[in-house]
Amino acid sequence: MKTTLPEHLHPDLAAFIETVRLGTVSAAARSLRLSQPAVSARLANLARRTGGPLFTREGRLLRLTSHGARVHDGSQLVMRSCESMDAALRNEPSDQVPLRVGTADAVPKIVVRRILMPLLRKGLRIECREWHSEHLERELSAHRLDMLITDREPVSLRSEDLVANVEARSGIVFSAEPKLARHVRAGFPSSINDASLALPAAPGPLRERIDRWLRRNAPRARIAIEAEDRALLHHFAESFPCIVPLAKTAAAQVERQFGLARIAEVPGVEEAYYVIRSKWRAPGAA
Repeated sequence: MKTTLPEHLHPDLAAFIETVRLGTVSAAARSLRLSQPAVSARLANLARRTGGPLFTREGRLLRLTSHGARVHDGSQLVMRSCESMDAALRNEPSDQVPLRVGTADAVPKIVVRRILMPLLRKGLRIECREWHSEHLERELSAHRLDMLITDREPVSLRSEDLVANVEARSGIVFSAEPKLARHVRAGFPSSINDASLALPAAPGPLRERIDRWLRRNAPRARIAIEAEDRALLHHFAESFPCIVPLAKTAAAQVERQFGLARIAEVPGVEEAYYVIRSKWRAPGAA
């Protein structure tokens, strides 16, 4: 979404916001219809005026420094003030700067909904982007996202301008179409040895925990299909006799939707869902 900050209000700030949004000076220059040296000069001027470097380079893209993140947070407040004033003069409602949320495709949608619903009820406008955790982590580090919901422990995201919390935990259950579920349930867990499984693709936190559990309890289990998109596994389990792991917190809903039946909870296997956000823009802030 292109910023609605009037370019003439403060040329340096407009150049800065576009560079953050697009990731490169050249892209910002094209968006603002300026030369690349002109945008670079405006960024340098803003860095001098605010008292610190705004960016570090990460490959071809620019990444905000902690100082740059604070300036960017302030620029969002300026944008909202300008939009509110403009709307008031026109007697129209103002557009709200969205909270940009990355949701890893491994996190159950019901978990994402539970985390974001309180923010929606506070009146925030939310922009969700779903992709692999690795891509979203890079976007968050570059401050092209405000918040990330992921199942991966944020070891690689240690930063003075990011805050991480475990927002929820869930046990894992095995489910399958009803006939297979009845057959496997009686001899669980050794009966898994004779069944096919549909598992999240490796590598990944849940897959690693399930693999360890299978080595101990059902070493002859056959993996029939694996996929990065866990929702795709539900569709296969609906029409093919295979066992699928489900987050316990979402299992009842998935089972109803796809006609699956519960086999058993997987002892000792759980997953955590992390919320990682920019320290400079707290979720829930107006």
